[in-house]
Amino acid sequence: MNVSILMIAPKPNETTKKSLEILNKQKYSGKKEIIVVSEQLGLAENMNFGIRKAKYEVIVTMHHDCIPSSFSWLENLVAPLKKKEFVATCSKVKLPDEIWNNLGIFTKAVMLKERGTITPLLDEKGCAYKREALEKIGLFEEKKFKIAGEDFNTYIKLKKIGKIGYPDATVLHYHPSTLKDRVRKEGYVWGMGDGANVRINGLKMPGWQSRIMKAIPFLGLVVFAARFPFGNGLRYYPFYLAVIPVLHLLYSAGFWEGLIRGKQTI
Repeated sequence: MNVSILMIAPKPNETTKKSLEILNKQKYSGKKEIIVVSEQLGLAENMNFGIRKAKYEVIVTMHHDCIPSSFSWLENLVAPLKKKEFVATCSKVKLPDEIWNNLGIFTKAVMLKERGTITPLLDEKGCAYKREALEKIGLFEEKKFKIAGEDFNTYIKLKKIGKIGYPDATVLHYHPSTLKDRVRKEGYVWGMGDGANVRINGLKMPGWQSRIMKAIPFLGLVVFAARFPFGNGLRYYPFYLAVIPVLHLLYSAGFWEGLIRGKQTI
């Protein structure tokens, strides 16, 4: 299978450069092209911009702050798509120790669920899609989502037409964060994306109940507190409890705005 790799890089940096070097050295049996998308557009718009320029039947998306963990990453990621029933695959995501060790204690408490290696549903950091499947669902929903929510919306649509694979493929996510940036992202930005998704997908959306509960005043505090990844580091829990009132407030504001508007605007 021939592959078009979209490097989504509105703000390229040294990590982007290293990632491109490793992508060029991938051991892959098919043809491949790499398209660097540096347009100052929304995330979904950037991906659609790259897809329209791509010439091959498999589309791979890569964020500019992610690096393949091996030279066999692409081969492993694409392999399930050789089977008819698969429409997409998703890499595991690892937060490198050098990033984790430089985070503040409160930021670590909020980001604890991402420590080590996680398996997202379908988050574009290192995912492969059959082009025909993306075209069937109308590509990424760029009119309703800017920087959050489009990945889950795409996951919901693709699950209706085929299987999503989670092969032995990992990307390293070099994404330093401050507490302010992380709280805003996980609160207001993700909240608006969730609200828009509930409005768009309704009761067909997996987990819609918990998202509404998180956005209800006071009740949401309990939901946030209960969703802490206790197995990853109980010592961070007091710091997390100190942050969740702000997280809950921002998430609630973002969620109800996204639900009312039916779109994510930031």
